[in-house]
Amino acid sequence: MDIVKIAVIGMIGAVLSIIMKSYKPEFSIHLVLSTVLIIFIMILSKLEIVLSFFQSISSEININKIYFPVILKILGVSYVADFTAQICKDAGEGAIANKVEFAGKVIIMYIALPVFLSIIDLINRLIPE
Repeated sequence: MDIVKIAVIGMIGAVLSIIMKSYKPEFSIHLVLSTVLIIFIMILSKLEIVLSFFQSISSEININKIYFPVILKILGVSYVADFTAQICKDAGEGAIANKVEFAGKVIIMYIALPVFLSIIDLINRLIPE
């Protein structure tokens, strides 16, 4: 099971980071980033499978083609923003983490604008003048 491998790598990375903090604190963040990168690389193949599954569903369902890519982009932005913010928090940079989370929210709103415009257009067509 991949999750067991990932959990073991995560625990080893965390323990090594704690040990490293007592000897060379400046290298601890490099160890954490390396562990996170290894875990991320391990899940990339699974992420590709999930994305191709969503793309196949998108081609088969009969809805406006604008919504599905928007949903996937929003999911991607939220995962990347959260992932980055957690790394920043682990490094003790809470202010940077907060700004990354805020930037992610703004970008999500920007990506979702076509959906909002579509909803407003639908409401305008349903409500008589």
